[in-house]
Amino acid sequence: MRFLLAFNGTRGDVQPAVVVGSELQRRGHDVLVGAPPNLCEFVASAGLATAPFGYDTHAHMNSEVVRTKLRTGGPRQRWQAFTEVRDLGWSQAVADMAELHTGAQAIVTGFVTEQIAAPFAEATGAACISLHHAPIRPNGSVSPVPAALSGLPPVANRASWWLTESAMWLLTKDRQNALRRELGVAGTVPRAPTDRLEIQAYDPRLCPELVDEWSDLRPFVGFLGLAAEQRARIGADTGDTDLLEWIAAGTPPVYFGFGSMPVPDPAAVVDAMVRACARLGVRALISNGWAGLEVTERADVRVVGALDHERILPLCRAAVHHGGAGTTAAVLRAGIPSLVCWVGSDQPYWGAQCARHGIGSATRLKGLTADTLVTEMTAVLTPERARTARELAAELITPEQAVRHCADLIEEHAEEGGPARRGDR
Repeated sequence: MRFLLAFNGTRGDVQPAVVVGSELQRRGHDVLVGAPPNLCEFVASAGLATAPFGYDTHAHMNSEVVRTKLRTGGPRQRWQAFTEVRDLGWSQAVADMAELHTGAQAIVTGFVTEQIAAPFAEATGAACISLHHAPIRPNGSVSPVPAALSGLPPVANRASWWLTESAMWLLTKDRQNALRRELGVAGTVPRAPTDRLEIQAYDPRLCPELVDEWSDLRPFVGFLGLAAEQRARIGADTGDTDLLEWIAAGTPPVYFGFGSMPVPDPAAVVDAMVRACARLGVRALISNGWAGLEVTERADVRVVGALDHERILPLCRAAVHHGGAGTTAAVLRAGIPSLVCWVGSDQPYWGAQCARHGIGSATRLKGLTADTLVTEMTAVLTPERARTARELAAELITPEQAVRHCADLIEEHAEEGGPARRGDR
């Protein structure tokens, strides 16, 4: 079978496509991965065919609309920024999808690009399959509002989700319906999908109540992580000998890394991290990521670029990170506590889950100070948190099990086809 895996976003959005695509290719399928232009080289390094899909996300994450208007503007400016982000790259992604989807029996995509993938799949009778990295459908357990992730009654959570879905549908239905007409797809876009396989690519151990609530169309497979062979192909398993020697020469450091997230005031954040570690008497291992953090190294502070999470994190005492699903999964598997300094999207949810399960804490990245870090890190750096983190790590679905289950589901659903093909039987 031919599979198109079409994802746009940061590396955390695209890496699961590499994991799943590699497994499907290993099984003998024809796989093409559509990815942001800035991440096509990363996909190709894993041995997968790739083509540009959508806009350059690195440039976008560091643009004025994201770094300034969306994060720090007033209500009116934020609304204008939201609509700009909503519309950014739509035409480009539609044009790219028109080229990429030909002959695919299934289109596997993410939440960001479902609105584009679904009508193309429906037009050809292909299956449309989504990978979700956090709860983004109505449920009674989790609120879509970051400030109210827990504590609300189920009826209030479901009402919040209904309002959120309705608002998004009203904002995007016109362009979705225009695309459907252009592709010759009958009917209008529903407020919410009802017959699409939506694979939950995170661990059910962290949210058993969702497993009980959701139907078989939202199966949980576990976190999708790179296998050793994949890490070797993309060069992610190369150990920095000097770094390993630095780690071994002292007490386990605290890891700091914010992945692809733009840091609003990098100098202030770096100052807060260094001063907090000095006050707590711990060493700091700081990863630059896309944030471009400028740090002066000293004996107790080490600065690195990209590093091998699977190899380095287990050597650390704790991790301070943005709470993206991929980084959260790597920290969970390493069996160390987390302090999630979230920006937005699904990050508040993962911060709340770390706190709920006794393996961490959470706070906003915006306005982060040394005092805040000292308070939160003091709560995280305890023997009890460390023990709980190790115990939970042993209970997680392994990456190998997760990708096998995910690929099985994709194959099965692709053979059934989309609504159009199923309706012909």
